[in-house]
Amino acid sequence: MRRRRDSLAREKPRLEIVPMIDIMMFLLVFFVMIVLRMIPDSGVTLSLPGASTAQPLPHTQVVIVIDAQGNLHVKDQVMSPDALETYLQGVKAGNDTDVIVAGDKGTTLQQLMNVMDLTRKAGITNIGIATSNQGS
Repeated sequence: MRRRRDSLAREKPRLEIVPMIDIMMFLLVFFVMIVLRMIPDSGVTLSLPGASTAQPLPHTQVVIVIDAQGNLHVKDQVMSPDALETYLQGVKAGNDTDVIVAGDKGTTLQQLMNVMDLTRKAGITNIGIATSNQGS
């Protein structure tokens, strides 16, 4: 009986640090991934047209950017009108999808209408137009 008590008395509790490091690394990677998803996905610089009645829009799945040269950008990729329509049809795929069109001040009304027409052809009817808020 004495031996058993001696063996228990000799074992000292140890603090295992490796599992704690693993958990901290997992949390760090998780939060980095979440933060990266929150950053706007377009690096195109725009000068948005203004409206005094502009309201904040909720976060949407698809933001189509029309730059000053008339190029279409989605998720940092330049797309042709046909590629955009195919992409939108893939995104729609049975889901209720919202699309925001952000055009530069120099974008013509015809370019905006072409993008809206492509969006409607893909079956998406919830379309918003991005503007900057002007003071009234």
